[in-house]
Amino acid sequence: MDIVCNDRKGCDICDIKTSSNSDASVPGTENRTDCLVCGVEVEYLDEAISGRCYYCGVEEETYFVCRNGHYVCNRCHSKEAIAVIENICLSSDENHPLVIAERIMEHPAIHMHGPEHHALVPAVLVAAYKNRRGLKKETAVLEAIKRGRTVPGGYCGLYGACGAGIGVGIAVSVLLKATPLTPSERSEANLSTSKTLSSIAAAGGARCCKKATRLALEDGMKYLSDRFDLEWYERADFSAECDYTQFNRECDSNCRYRNDG
Repeated sequence: MDIVCNDRKGCDICDIKTSSNSDASVPGTENRTDCLVCGVEVEYLDEAISGRCYYCGVEEETYFVCRNGHYVCNRCHSKEAIAVIENICLSSDENHPLVIAERIMEHPAIHMHGPEHHALVPAVLVAAYKNRRGLKKETAVLEAIKRGRTVPGGYCGLYGACGAGIGVGIAVSVLLKATPLTPSERSEANLSTSKTLSSIAAAGGARCCKKATRLALEDGMKYLSDRFDLEWYERADFSAECDYTQFNRECDSNCRYRNDG
């Protein structure tokens, strides 16, 4: 079932319209890496400062401001994206997580980088697994999104744990119904996260939410296939030619997904 929305004005499936401050005349601005307010480069700080979100006005500590001083909080940055992730994951009957993820990342509401990817990974992994097993998925998918969206942007560098890797642990936790008081399930959730973080670290390069998402879904799918004795991972194709290279000024020249065409 093809549920990709490439219409910058929105569609009935995604129930989303792009932000009015997005320049639809410039290809790729939907995946831009720069300030969502003025379009200039965002600066990453090694110490937090106080910032006021340009859109909602919330005041909080931040490690990210643009060169003009604009700050956009995590919630405003990913608000539209979360709705896209939810709608596509609940609508799709696809059982390959990377296929669902690529469809989601094509949507104009999903930026080149951003905390929405931390919700995308567990949501897609849970949805694809449930589709594979023919199980009801709405409650589990929504729980995965709820947990994933709480992981802030910049976690990979500031806290040493990429949100996409954490997303795999969230997915495993949701599927196994892990809590801090379930010894085996808790261990498995942590193990799946650690394996994924190791892969992301080994891949190198500066932060790239697209690369981290793809690597995380591959590791997550393998973990679940081994855990539940499925032939799910073995039959999957994880080759992908990246359509975002031109939008990522820090794109790793050694990235396995890089497209220089």
